[in-house]
Amino acid sequence: MKLTRLAGVAGIAILAVSAIGCNAGPGGGGTYNVGIDMPQQGSELAGSQPVINGALLALKQANGKAGTYTIEVPKSLILDDAVAGTHDPQTGANNATSFIGNPKVIAMLGPLNSNVAKAQIPLTNEAGLAQCSPANTNEGLTKPEFGALDVRKKKPTEINYVRVATTDDLQSKADADYLAEKGVKNLYIIDDTETFGKGIATNVDKYWTDTLKLKVVGHDSVPKTTTDYASILTTAKSKNPDGIYFGGVTATGGARVLKAAVQVGLGNIPFLGPDGIQDGSGATENSFLNLAGADAKNSYASLAGKATYPGQDQFLKDYKAEYNIDATGYAIQGYACMQVILDAIGRASATNPSGDAAVRAAVRKAISDPAYTYKIALGEITFDANGDTSQKINTIYKVDPAGAGGKGAWVADKEMLAK
Repeated sequence: MKLTRLAGVAGIAILAVSAIGCNAGPGGGGTYNVGIDMPQQGSELAGSQPVINGALLALKQANGKAGTYTIEVPKSLILDDAVAGTHDPQTGANNATSFIGNPKVIAMLGPLNSNVAKAQIPLTNEAGLAQCSPANTNEGLTKPEFGALDVRKKKPTEINYVRVATTDDLQSKADADYLAEKGVKNLYIIDDTETFGKGIATNVDKYWTDTLKLKVVGHDSVPKTTTDYASILTTAKSKNPDGIYFGGVTATGGARVLKAAVQVGLGNIPFLGPDGIQDGSGATENSFLNLAGADAKNSYASLAGKATYPGQDQFLKDYKAEYNIDATGYAIQGYACMQVILDAIGRASATNPSGDAAVRAAVRKAISDPAYTYKIALGEITFDANGDTSQKINTIYKVDPAGAGGKGAWVADKEMLAK
């Protein structure tokens, strides 16, 4: 299998794509907006900037058109859901409310973090605003057996939220299987207490013990406000783990946990985290690899998507030409989400809806149609009755110390299909 290294710097200025259009009128034409909600501060920016870049590149390549409509993403509609450097669910909810209140916003792209999505989906579901996330993975956002009907309780059968990343019930199994293949038998787990981090860590814990019949020597839940992990990792070392799993993102402790592990003498065992730490190379300011430095030599990270995909070569070439950096993290998923949104808007325009509310309703219906096959850069995908992608692959990345000019970069190691 060809595995392509994605390395580079993600933190660059936001590009807004706009086009000259007119107000909606007879015949289904007019100008509409797509809103983007992503954290844009601190370590969060390392993960979100590539997504924003990918999305805007897709819109630019579509010439700002979808069917009979002109589509714009003005800078004023690229909203930050972070507070004090970390994603904030209430801010995300406020951003979603502002999109809902703008009749020209007929779809939104985002968010990056699952607990922000958990705060947004009840609002966008009730309003019927189409929403595509490139990176949310918590299974409770979509799957009824994990509580999703409580998230979309207003209109449980009128799906408005879809995602191109697969879910944590699968990512967690892939992560655990990979660690087991590396020879880990006694696993120490730490999570950040949040929807995504605690959820995926709990999944790993259960799968590790119940299915793989291996031992979890300790599982600690530590809030993101923690500044000193040394005592926690000292206790962990006394239990003789031969592997560490971190549930969370860089901004909620990823690199701090690793550095504490190295400090207490656990730097030579595998350290694996989910996609929340796969946020750029060592040259990307405030990314996991940037903060961890040489201590990341035995680190691994998963990403809820394929390492290789049909439109890969062209996308990487176009992204580099547009931004003069390599695509990292969920850049392709941001691109794919915008492709999905534009496709849905185009099909909605063909039904010739009359008025802004009718256009928004038509886009929601189109984006979530389980009978429709999207042909996008990721390949052919469908969304099921809950809005989940048909692509179930997760990829594990390892560290190439020589990457990014010697600062370290993630390189795809193995695609994993959960057993």
